[in-house]
Amino acid sequence: MNLDALLDRFGAHSAEPVHLGMSTATVVRLLRAGEVLFHKEGRGVDAEADRLGWLGTTGFPCPRVLDRGNGWMLTSELPGRDASQPWPPQDRVGALTAIAEGLRQLHDLPIDACPFASPFPGVPDVITHGDYAAPNVFVDPSTLRFSGVLDVSRLGTGDRYLDVALMYKSLSGGLNPQYGGPPAARLFAETYGADPDDPRISQYIELDNSGAYSG
Repeated sequence: MNLDALLDRFGAHSAEPVHLGMSTATVVRLLRAGEVLFHKEGRGVDAEADRLGWLGTTGFPCPRVLDRGNGWMLTSELPGRDASQPWPPQDRVGALTAIAEGLRQLHDLPIDACPFASPFPGVPDVITHGDYAAPNVFVDPSTLRFSGVLDVSRLGTGDRYLDVALMYKSLSGGLNPQYGGPPAARLFAETYGADPDDPRISQYIELDNSGAYSG
């Protein structure tokens, strides 16, 4: 990625690569006249730009697509901090609650209006994010309210337990130990309104781990 070329192309004065998450795409944080922008390029970006453009029309909080081309897009900054960042001990339950509330808000969107389908199997009953993991969910640190999502290349109509399972996996694993591991994952599922013992949770985790449904 030629950072100088990005600076010239978008009239920015600062460009910094972002190394976060499991995506294979290249992300660069740009500063331009007091605003923060993100340039993303790589596999799955066209699908993500399509989905962000549609999701934004619903009023659901997500980055705005400001410009796009073949395999790249320029988006606005999402307010808040992603849920995988360090949180003070006294705020962690609040952050978990916000994560669950954000998923309820997404799943409350009218399913008939969504033009995309999840790549995962299952009976579609909601609009699923498709990669609902801590780094992709943002929370306002001042209010501990849900503030939006990133990385929606797999968004589409699907089984609500897909999103429950992927956040369960995210909270149970070693990448987010601050929340307390499996007990926190169960608390998230219960706060959302799901059964933490539903067999679909382990089934969707196995499917995700297979790599067959990568965006």
